[in-house]
Amino acid sequence: MQRLLDFLYQQREIAVFIGLEILSAWLLINFNNRYNASFLNSSNEAAASLTQTSNNISNYFQLTETNEQLMKENAKLQQELRMFQTEKYSYLDTVDQYRVIGATVINNTFDRSTNFVTISAGRKDSVEVGMGVISSFGVVGQVKSVTNGFATIYSLLHPKLLVSSKIKRTETKCTVQWDQEAYDIAGLKYIPRHINLQKGDSIVTSGFNSVFPENILIGIVEELSLEEHMTFYEAKVKLATDFTSLHQVFVIKDLFKPEKDSLLIQ
Repeated sequence: MQRLLDFLYQQREIAVFIGLEILSAWLLINFNNRYNASFLNSSNEAAASLTQTSNNISNYFQLTETNEQLMKENAKLQQELRMFQTEKYSYLDTVDQYRVIGATVINNTFDRSTNFVTISAGRKDSVEVGMGVISSFGVVGQVKSVTNGFATIYSLLHPKLLVSSKIKRTETKCTVQWDQEAYDIAGLKYIPRHINLQKGDSIVTSGFNSVFPENILIGIVEELSLEEHMTFYEAKVKLATDFTSLHQVFVIKDLFKPEKDSLLIQ
């Protein structure tokens, strides 16, 4: 301890000099407007530069992770859609029925009575009104409106959207419609009482229209009831898509839709 005190005593002139320099700088900055502004601008610029660099590094690593996830999800969906096409249209060896258009979610609500999703794909990407939208987990919704670069989607969490569905185990046709109770639960409708509906049954798309391919997961039966006077079950489905963390989606373009629609017009 004595040696430390001796050292500080020997260096007292330098310490006093440094102290006076710091005091002079402080007085100059605080009482001279020109130097004050120059110091603050330099400080702000340095802080902004550090923040920008930090954000760039963070975004770079997040972008790499997001791109890897997107490629995996896209490959998985392409494989599943080819499987659907093979099962339903095995005679079409060279024609794919569906085209998958990847997009990023830029706005999404899930806590309102009517919810929408906005995505970063639009008319320039061949997105059209009425197309189905899915994630790597299941159904997301249906395209409501389109601009050149963006599209707004009726979320599955919108009471106006009715999804043609079926019980995967029994092939029984039904409808899924959000009942505005919770962001992860939807109503399951029009299942006749003679059907053996069970908790845990998978509910998937029926493929009966040009919106979604067949067998895209919607959710799992979580609740059901059937009283003596009821013609149909009352049932709830736990949704497969987590709308609180929705980031990447895929718009489904049915290349056969114009041909199928022409038959309906006749």
